[in-house]
Amino acid sequence: MSNKPKIIGITGGISSGKSTITRMLASMGAEHIDADEMCHRLFLRDDVKKKIIDIFGQAVKDNYGEIDRNQLAAIVFQNKDSLDNLCSILHPIVIKQIYAKIDAVEHRGRRHSIVIDAALLEESGLSVICDYIVFVNAGKDQRVKRSQIARHWREGELERRESFQMDLEEKKNKADYIIDNNFSVDNAFLQVKKFWQLYIEDK
Repeated sequence: MSNKPKIIGITGGISSGKSTITRMLASMGAEHIDADEMCHRLFLRDDVKKKIIDIFGQAVKDNYGEIDRNQLAAIVFQNKDSLDNLCSILHPIVIKQIYAKIDAVEHRGRRHSIVIDAALLEESGLSVICDYIVFVNAGKDQRVKRSQIARHWREGELERRESFQMDLEEKKNKADYIIDNNFSVDNAFLQVKKFWQLYIEDK
């Protein structure tokens, strides 16, 4: 039996509840890797800031000279080339950091699973290193409502951003396990617990 931690990749639509499901898995003992948080920290690095400003201009800076993420998003989600340019700056660094964290967890030998919460898990190629892909399923109306409440997005923003991602049905078909997150938190937790017992616990 291998002592290497099982790697779980979380995928799904925007505002489907991927972070919630990730936290549930972390509460059961999985090491949590948050790719979005890693990306946000990169905006504070001088070398990354310079590259972003060189490509997208001074308009992406706020009054303090930092990257204004809302302004940057307004620019990059206009067309695929702009988004690809941003991804070409951020993704190689984040992927390198994720591999480094996985190595560190393996060497410590204290965790038997790692959960990766990455919005572009399939698109970035990270899915290939996962032992299991979990798709978090939530209805369109529910996701739109969540994005408006939690992210303060205007009508149509979720659809606009999601149009730059892999088709949801394709993501779902690639998954090993589906969590239905259309109901209560307790209901979702029971499904996560079942997945954990089937694939991770004492394996």
